[in-house]
Amino acid sequence: MRYLIAAFIGLLTIQQTWAEVTLTIVDQDNKPVIDAVVILSDSSVETPSTIAKMDQIKSEFVPRVLTIQKNQSVTFPNSDDFRHHVYSFSIPKAFEIKLYKGREIPPVKFDAPGVVVLGCNIHDSMIGYIIIADNNFSVKTDRNGQVTIPAKVGDDIALWSERLLDGVTEMQHFDITSDTAQTIKLDLLPAIETSEHEHHNHTAYSSNY
Repeated sequence: MRYLIAAFIGLLTIQQTWAEVTLTIVDQDNKPVIDAVVILSDSSVETPSTIAKMDQIKSEFVPRVLTIQKNQSVTFPNSDDFRHHVYSFSIPKAFEIKLYKGREIPPVKFDAPGVVVLGCNIHDSMIGYIIIADNNFSVKTDRNGQVTIPAKVGDDIALWSERLLDGVTEMQHFDITSDTAQTIKLDLLPAIETSEHEHHNHTAYSSNY
């Protein structure tokens, strides 16, 4: 009997270690923050074998924000009928893919965590972001500014948004204070108007914990 009790207590302890917590990210006007990235600092996930995709459609990066894991590769197909020149000067991964069209583009491996800002040397208005997690659970907010993460009270999360006042390469940290739902309010720059298709999720990997 005591073994059954011990097993039950052990199972109960495991179940209480984390729960599915719904985070809602809002700005100072209580409006949802779309495409914010939440990284669960104390989690651990493997680098997926799948190749993520950052497309180019109507002179825009699609999705505008892509979340991947360290050592994951990304391909950059060009779905437009004219050429693009993709580049980044960001410290985690400086690279360029010179003038090209078509979809058969060798993938680029991102082997360091951080924020990579993308641009096009031909179309200055094109901007995109790749958020590379350090093998931690990461997820992007939906149109309601919400994500669901496997966390427990006291866990630390890193939060990124291109609208952060500190700049697009910075993150802010928060503690989880609820085992069910929590709202985080941020002071942000004005919302950025983007096309409908920019929010289409082309992320090839959803973190598992």
